[in-house]
Formats: sequence, C-alpha cells, structure tokens
Amino acid sequence: MSIAKTNLVNTFTNYVKDFQTKINSINTQLKNGKATLTSAQQDEVTKLSTAAKNYATPQDSIANAQKTIGVAQTAITSILKLMPQMQQLAAQASNPTLGFSDSINLNFRFQQLVTEIGKLATKAGLNGTNLLSGTAGMNVIIGTDKTPASRSFINSVNIYGMMTTGLMSNIKLDTPQNAQAAMNALNSALAQINNGQTLLKMTSTRLTAQADKLTGQAKTAQDSVNAIQNIDPVKLKAQLAELQSRQNIDYQLISQLDPNAYKALIVANAKANASI
Repeated sequence: MSIAKTNLVNTFTNYVKDFQTKINSINTQLKNGKATLTSAQQDEVTKLSTAAKNYATPQDSIANAQKTIGVAQTAITSILKLMPQMQQLAAQASNPTLGFSDSINLNFRFQQLVTEIGKLATKAGLNGTNLLSGTAGMNVIIGTDKTPASRSFINSVNIYGMMTTGLMSNIKLDTPQNAQAAMNALNSALAQINNGQTLLKMTSTRLTAQADKLTGQAKTAQDSVNAIQNIDPVKLKAQLAELQSRQNIDYQLISQLDPNAYKALIVANAKANASI
C-alpha cells in the first residue's frame, strides 16, 4: 500500500477515533442526565452551589425569628383583650364614694388579670428567646456576607418588665387614689404595648421581604447551576446521530482503502466501548 494511501487511512482512522470520543461523551451525558463539564465549568458550579447553600443560613434565621414574633404577637393579642377589663375595673375603683369592701373585691379581680398578663408574657418564648419577657431582644441573620448589614435586631416588647419594675409594677385598686394611678399607668402601658405590636408587625413584614429576596437569589444561583449541568436530550441525540453518520462514512472509506485496518479498528473500538 502506498504511503499516500497509508496516510489517508491513518487520517480517516483518527477521524473515527475522534468521533468515537465525542459519541462516548454524549452517551455518558444522556445516561447520567448531566453535562460533562470543563474544569472552569465545574469551578463555576461549585461556586454557585456554595452560594445557593449559604442562603439557607439567613433563611433559617429569618424563619425562626418569624416564629418567635408570631408567638409574641399571639400573646400580645391575648394581653390586649385583658387590658380593657383592667381599665374598666380601675375606673370603677377610682370612684371616691366606693366602699372598702368593694375596693378590695375590685382589686382582687384586678390582680388576677395582672397575674394572667404576667403568665402570658413569660410563656411567649420560643427556643429560649422571649420578646415579651426581658430586654435582650433578638439578633437575626438576614444576609450572607457576615457584615453588620447582614444582621438585624428585633427589639423586645418587655411586658413582663412593665409588670415587675415598670409602668404596671405594684399597681392596685385598694383605694380610689391608687385606682386613679393605676388608670394612668394602664393607659401608658397600653400605648407602649400597641407601639411594640406595631413595630413587631413592621419587622415581620421587613423580614418577609428579605426572605423573599434571599429565596430569589438562591433560585437564581441554582438555576445557573442547572443551566450548566443539565442537558438537552433532543439536541444531544441530534448531535449523536450526526456524529455516528459521519463516523460511518469514514468507516466505509477505511474499509475500501484497507480492509485489514478497518477490521482492526472495529475490534479496537469494540474493546474500548466494552470497558466504558
């Protein structure tokens, strides 16, 4: 066989092998349902996957904060239902013509409500955080960059503090004068509680917006990962058919130029494919 013919056979043989490498790659992608990535693509996938996972920390922190706020808001709602009763009792007890026994009775009922509010406040905690009992408040992670801007602080509505050392501490209705002082304290306390409730609602709304933003960012990162990793089976199958067609043409040319080389190539490719 002439040198020119040998060179031609070698050229077509290399084409066949190159096509086979590409065919094997496509078959692997179709089998796994994932694209075969370059090093640069793999690095990008790793970076994006890490970013998507990092969003889970602030999302969990916000979710926990929302639950804690929810528990506090439920307790505040119950407390606000008791406050008018307390105001009504205080108004009755502030009457200067009221008898001593009536004052004692009104004060007894009043103190029962005070105790009930204290219980509601102290039981309004979740996972060790109580926004109605204590002044610590709550730190919330809202971002991924670990800067001060990635944290938010929720101020407490320290109702239990009002009961023990604040506006509603030691309030009683045993005299008209004390009843009047109790009315004034209740009005001030009610204003603070309503303000605290409003602030918690605003905080919850802000956290919801941030959670939605994080969800969108996490989805964008994951969508980018999917865009790199996922395959288009229809497109790949069309590429596979074209490669196989072009490879078959080269096989035929080799078989016509050198039947022995053709047989050797068929055997070699069969063994290579069997090992994949």
